[in-house]
Amino acid sequence: MGFDLKHLPERAMSPIITKAQIVRAVSELPDDATLDDAFERLFVLHKIERGLREAAEGQTMTQDEVQAYFRKRRASWTQE
Repeated sequence: MGFDLKHLPERAMSPIITKAQIVRAVSELPDDATLDDAFERLFVLHKIERGLREAAEGQTMTQDEVQAYFRKRRASWTQE
């Protein structure tokens, strides 16, 4: 998709995607892009923005924490 995050200002780490970011993301889509393509691009951009913000705020998990979390979830699925 080619959306380069290096050019984004620090304020772009807010949970809100600006109109300029939306316009740029949609304008970078190919001419034959569908509405679904645009929604997918904006959804991914939003998730990246949120992840960057959470990482900057120290809201991360170690690999061991992630594995423990999913082991616990998987165990709960088999108990149902």
